Amino acid sequence: MLSFELITDLAELEPLSDEWDALAIACALPLMAPGWVMPWWHHMAPPGAEPRTIVVLDGDRLVGFAPFYTVPGKRGRIDYRLPGIELASRLSPLALPGREWEVAGVVARVLADAQPRAEIVALEGHPAGSPWAATLRNAWPGWLRPVLRQYLIMGAPTISLGDESYEAWLAGKSSNFRSQMRRVGRQFDAAGGHARVSTHETLSADIDTFIRLHTERWEDLGESGLVAIADRVPAMLEAAAAELLDGGRLRIWMLEVDGEPISAQLFVAAAGEVAYVNGGWDERFARLKPAMLGILCAIEDAFARGERRIDLGAGEQPYKLRFSDGNDPVAWSILMTPGAHLPLTRARTAWMLTSHAVRDSAKRALSAEQADRLRTIRRRLGA
Repeated sequence: MLSFELITDLAELEPLSDEWDALAIACALPLMAPGWVMPWWHHMAPPGAEPRTIVVLDGDRLVGFAPFYTVPGKRGRIDYRLPGIELASRLSPLALPGREWEVAGVVARVLADAQPRAEIVALEGHPAGSPWAATLRNAWPGWLRPVLRQYLIMGAPTISLGDESYEAWLAGKSSNFRSQMRRVGRQFDAAGGHARVSTHETLSADIDTFIRLHTERWEDLGESGLVAIADRVPAMLEAAAAELLDGGRLRIWMLEVDGEPISAQLFVAAAGEVAYVNGGWDERFARLKPAMLGILCAIEDAFARGERRIDLGAGEQPYKLRFSDGNDPVAWSILMTPGAHLPLTRARTAWMLTSHAVRDSAKRALSAEQADRLRTIRRRLGA
């Protein structure tokens, strides 16, 4: 028999940090570890957010951990969400491998009774193959089940590190890829290039550079979620680095030319899984392909650490596909809970669901070049 506890005070999560971290490691979900989530709470949580963390125990052993929070939605609607989608995807409640269905059943029952009452339970950027959304719906107590809608799915290219070495992995890539990477590598070296990973001494400056390069890169590209929250990100990353940097679980790969930073890319790791969060690079050095060189550095480093996979995150951008040998999509789903409020909730979410469906269909119908042209037109029109 499993027991549970609903925690509404962040201070009560601190004593659970070690077991919580071990569970995130067991699930290979770097962005659900306390060293990432707690800094989000202290520096990124939206106004009005309140913790509703569900802890599931088998005796004294932590077997499940669902760090939901409540936030007022539109027109007073109450949403339950998981922290961190502003920064990256592959978010999920945690369960000891092999016990996901059992733990999800407990979480569903707790959510059904939690106060304030959830009108929407959102699983944003969760692994598309995860059973969590369906299990929460099916395990919901009572004869009425939540309405489950998956309104977005995005490919997430991945890099398997199963080869015996970095050199063996590189040898398996196309001759065109190898030739291009060697050429830009030589050009980078000839230009006085140097690659390094952040240390405590360089961290603050590297974070500022990361934000600056990302912001400048996106000035002419449209919307970036990171740009919208750029003022809060440095404090969060400083706090996360205090927990994760020494163990190599937070890495900012910096590329410099004659001491001038030209690229910064952020990765978070756990249990052999390396998640690419985001990056930015200086367009003046586009010929050196700094984003690709930075990822190449991260791959070589991951091989040296004995890691098993790099998750390049949501979005099938061409540069990611040059590296990837797999795809592990992430999805956005909502459960609209049963009750007298359900008709109104369905009406309020209809436009969001429809608009996402239309945009998704349009993206699938357009080539990458056509999508770029459409974004350019929208920017010029101020859309």
